[in-house]
Amino acid sequence: MTTDHETLPKAILYSWPTSVWSTVPQLCLYEKGYSSDEYVIKYVDISTIPTLVVPTLETTGSNVDTRYRSLRDTISICDFLDHARNSSSGHIQHQDKPAPTLAPATIEDEIINLIHVYTVDPNFVALAVRDEAELKKKANRPPGQSLTLRREALQRYLQEAKQAVAESAVAPKEGSLTWEQKTVKFLEEKVKSNEQIWELYNGKAGKDKEEQFFEVCKKTWTESLPEAFAKLETLFKGPYALGDQVSLADLHSISWLTRLVSIAGGAPDATGIDSLLPHLGGYKFGPKVRKFWEEWVERESFKQVLVPACGVFEKMSG
Repeated sequence: MTTDHETLPKAILYSWPTSVWSTVPQLCLYEKGYSSDEYVIKYVDISTIPTLVVPTLETTGSNVDTRYRSLRDTISICDFLDHARNSSSGHIQHQDKPAPTLAPATIEDEIINLIHVYTVDPNFVALAVRDEAELKKKANRPPGQSLTLRREALQRYLQEAKQAVAESAVAPKEGSLTWEQKTVKFLEEKVKSNEQIWELYNGKAGKDKEEQFFEVCKKTWTESLPEAFAKLETLFKGPYALGDQVSLADLHSISWLTRLVSIAGGAPDATGIDSLLPHLGGYKFGPKVRKFWEEWVERESFKQVLVPACGVFEKMSG
């Protein structure tokens, strides 16, 4: 005889091999002790990832239709995974797996918020160009090609979403939007942001905007990133972000730092962090950030999740 918990549908993590933030929930799954038979990773090449679709516990079972929640940002996904499995959970499928609490009583949200700021987001840094030569180089390589592919995909998905709105019989409640309308709004924002950078990469933005973009990118490397590293040096307790135990702040921080190292041409090893130094305008890493990196490159979750991600990113970056 099986229980409802034993037949609980698997969660689905929609991801993409080169998505920096998709590695955060994958690290979380590993650190929380989830087994690969408890979830499914599906790869979707579009900028709506990571997304985790999970069955809601109160609506699962043999006598009800299963309903699902869609969690669409890294922070929400990891919070869910952290709270869904803990030492007091009654629905852990693999009792031999550890269930450490990754979120402390007073989580350092400041760390997570700091590295998700747009000017230090690795997705922006990967596309950042500091002069015309770097722009031409990236425009003719995978970074520029990916912008065109994403542009085509987003425009196609937007048209499909608008068609779904036109065909929907569901009327929105006063002052709110239907799910289909929210999807259209979300995609319109994605199209707009992607179009701006696509125009820069394809010579359609004009020289003035190009020069402005170059200056923003220079400041990202020589001001914004050094400021972020300096702030992390003051916030980190050592050896991990909040002390001796891995926390959710660690998962965000190490995924962020590892991608920056890859962008700078470094390897996911103990000395890889030094690849960033020539770009940071003279900034030198403090002992706590260095120790944080050195500790993480030795963790099994880093080797299983981030090392392969670095290889894929390097290959797809040309």
